[in-house]
Amino acid sequence: MHPLLEKEHRQLINLLDALDKSILKGYSVNQVHKHLDNFVALAGDHFKNEEKIMEDYKYTDIIDHKKEHARLLEQLRTLQSQLSKGQTPFGKDYIQLLRNWLEAHLLDADNKLEEFLYQINADSDKKNR
Repeated sequence: MHPLLEKEHRQLINLLDALDKSILKGYSVNQVHKHLDNFVALAGDHFKNEEKIMEDYKYTDIIDHKKEHARLLEQLRTLQSQLSKGQTPFGKDYIQLLRNWLEAHLLDADNKLEEFLYQINADSDKKNR
C-alpha cells in the first residue's frame, strides 16, 4: 500500500479507538464530538489523498471509488450533523457502524487499489531490469 494511505488508515483506526474510549469512559459530549469531527476531517483528507494517487496512477476503477468516497463522506457528515443537533444519541452502535464502514472500505475498495498499485510497481520493476 502507498505509505501515506497506510499511515492514514492507521490514524483513522486510532481515532475510532479514541472515540470508542471516550464513550466507554463517559467523557463529555464535547470530547466525543471532537473525536468524531477529527475522524470525519481525516476521512475527507484521506479520500482526497487517495483520489490524487488514483489520478496520478490512472487507476481504472477511479469513478466508482470516488462515488463510494462521496457516499461514505455524506453518511459521515449526516451523522455528524444529527449528533451536533442532538437528534441522534451516540453510542456503541455508532462506533460499530463506523468500524464496519472503515473495514468494508479497507477490505474492498482500498484492497483493489492496493492490488492495482502493486501491479503498477511490479510492471515498472520489470521494465527497469
